[in-house]
Amino acid sequence: GVIMIAVVSLYLAHGINRRTTIALASTLITLGLAMALSVWFVSLAKLSGAGSEEAIYAQTGVAGFINLKGLLLAGIIIGVLGVLDDITTAQAAVVVELLKANPQLGVGELYRRALSVGREHIASLVNTLVLAYVGASLPLFLLFTANKEYGFWVIANGEFLAEEIIRTLVGSSTLVLAVPITTILAAYW
Repeated sequence: GVIMIAVVSLYLAHGINRRTTIALASTLITLGLAMALSVWFVSLAKLSGAGSEEAIYAQTGVAGFINLKGLLLAGIIIGVLGVLDDITTAQAAVVVELLKANPQLGVGELYRRALSVGREHIASLVNTLVLAYVGASLPLFLLFTANKEYGFWVIANGEFLAEEIIRTLVGSSTLVLAVPITTILAAYW
């Protein structure tokens, strides 16, 4: 499903051209890595997917049995796709524009210069990602300060917070991987 969303959304938003195809290829490669990271982190943290009320309601609602762990993994991957669209299309555009500005640049020099821009983009997107997750979890952060009955570590070890940490780790790691992957593909082609 995520592959179909990526293909349709990238080509509709950016047109059918070489730059978009490079961004799509980079997105798909990085999505594969994100899927592996998600499964690994969720397994490592022993998450069940029952960290939110919505998940519990979905499980007990009219839909019948829902694999909550699968639902959690799907949510992480769809969230990652949203950020990958931004980083891969922008990074492919940087490489194309650098080459237009100086057609004499070789693959290595083009890669180094574009990666320099990409690093700045990574920093701003990781910041955006963390702030978006913090904003969405604001009630949880209020719980930290208002709840005197339970210590910080009790709350921090809850599944709800662990899910948000995993989302942030996977999203940030994926961003860091997407820039060099996109840059090398775009510089080469």
